[in-house]
Amino acid sequence: MTEQPNAKKPGFKAGFVPITGLPNAGKSTLLNLLCAARISIISEKPQTTRNNILGILNSKRFQAIFVDTPGFLRARNKFERAMEHSIKRAASEEGDALVLLTEPSLPPEEKLPLFEQLKNITCPIFLAVNKMDIASQEKAKETAAFFQQMLPIKETFFISALHGNNVGKLRNAIEKVLPEHPAYYPQDQITDRWERFYAAEIIREQIFKIFSKEVPYSAAVQIESFREMPGLKDEIDASIHVARESQKGIIIGKGGRMLKQLRENSEKAISKFLDRPAMLHLYVKVTENWQNNSEFLKENGLL
Repeated sequence: MTEQPNAKKPGFKAGFVPITGLPNAGKSTLLNLLCAARISIISEKPQTTRNNILGILNSKRFQAIFVDTPGFLRARNKFERAMEHSIKRAASEEGDALVLLTEPSLPPEEKLPLFEQLKNITCPIFLAVNKMDIASQEKAKETAAFFQQMLPIKETFFISALHGNNVGKLRNAIEKVLPEHPAYYPQDQITDRWERFYAAEIIREQIFKIFSKEVPYSAAVQIESFREMPGLKDEIDASIHVARESQKGIIIGKGGRMLKQLRENSEKAISKFLDRPAMLHLYVKVTENWQNNSEFLKENGLL
């Protein structure tokens, strides 16, 4: 991988831009749109994102490294405490600018303390009121006024991450505040994650699409092996860890029907993402209380 010539010239800008907010505000959709690539998995269910995922936007003038953070939450176990820490770290330590993404409605009163950590942010904060394709203008303006009074907002944008409305204006505003700095990453790189990470994320995305209720939140995907086979299909072995035996039965389904659907859907999506054929082998394991198992969480990059 090689850098574009301008990446080290005087005047080139580069910086880190966390995207944060409440669950289901549309952070992953916005990240993918800003970077013009499918980097973070998307689901209508809240708290889909579990890791801080870097999406890198490259141009001849600048490099913006967007960080898709898990939605604000109240931690109930070791896993969620690790997610909570990653939010605070991304918001406070790594930002040259920050995007606060919100739905066009006032946050619930019990969630207000979660925004307190943003009051002392020294980098510029851009407020992006999302879902304007379906929003009430009055509600959106009320939401903007609320956050403008609460936080030191530099500029507010009314956007639709789904349709791209005003996202270009947000991108331009971010470019203006980035510091002069050489590119942090090669200019043809769009993320800091390996292919095996995305294989696991795609399988997890399909779990969210196929199964309902508690199963997606109780499932963790572990890539056991990822073998590139020149001239043949890549071979991927993946284990789905669930917290209870009953959840294993749900994922497998009668006669293995649900597991077969999950494997076929995931295999197709992984092949499309890799731009080469892949063969996926899925296994379902019961790892009781994995959300509080420090060794398991560390092994899978979740702690």
